[in-house]
Amino acid sequence: MKGNFSDIINLLPVLIPLLVLELGLMIFALVNIVKRKRVRGGSKALWIIIVVLFQLIGPIIYFAFGREEEIIDGDKD
Repeated sequence: MKGNFSDIINLLPVLIPLLVLELGLMIFALVNIVKRKRVRGGSKALWIIIVVLFQLIGPIIYFAFGREEEIIDGDKD
């Protein structure tokens, strides 16, 4: 049992930055989803579920494929 705990302690310098990155990406994606009027490829609820369930890869998938282009007032051509 003591060996397992020391293994976890030795991995903390790697795990903590990954957890911070994962949490930051998830929060940024969720805020982005809520603020947008529309998202691509489904409903906002579906994207929220994807981002939360597939923690690290979910936000990356959302930013790559789920965000709808915002139309700026001057660019309506």
